[in-house]
Amino acid sequence: MTPTNYFDIAAQRQKEYNPKRKDLVIVVDYRKSILSERLYILDMINKKVVLSSKVSHAWNSGVLYANDYSNTHGSEKTSKGNFITLGTYQGGYGYSMKIEGKDPGINNNAKDRLVVFHSDKKMKTWWSKGCFATPEKINKKIIDMTKNGVLVCVID
Repeated sequence: MTPTNYFDIAAQRQKEYNPKRKDLVIVVDYRKSILSERLYILDMINKKVVLSSKVSHAWNSGVLYANDYSNTHGSEKTSKGNFITLGTYQGGYGYSMKIEGKDPGINNNAKDRLVVFHSDKKMKTWWSKGCFATPEKINKKIIDMTKNGVLVCVID
């Protein structure tokens, strides 16, 4: 899928979910391998990709590809669907950002499950327990750019 398609999907989902912030959208393409860059921050005003990165998925969701998703507490699986970014905090994995799942029955338990964006620095493997872990060197930049009201679209 080309970035142009990501912009089309992001624009359609922005209309549907009406996030507070319309300037950026995070797209996570879980059709790509955990070894690939598959997180994109899209500048919706200038129609350009401003950042791309690797991002984790949960081991219980698949080895190279996330293909088994869950909204259930304790599943330690990745959630799919659409989210809205919330505020930041210092957690067990350092600087982190809360998110809220916007799809009933698909990811609406994400906030209670503590599914967040955080650094991969303290992780022992490439896989998370369901969070969106990004490389330590750009984690803060991703979070600071997108906190407080940006749409996150997971493509599966």
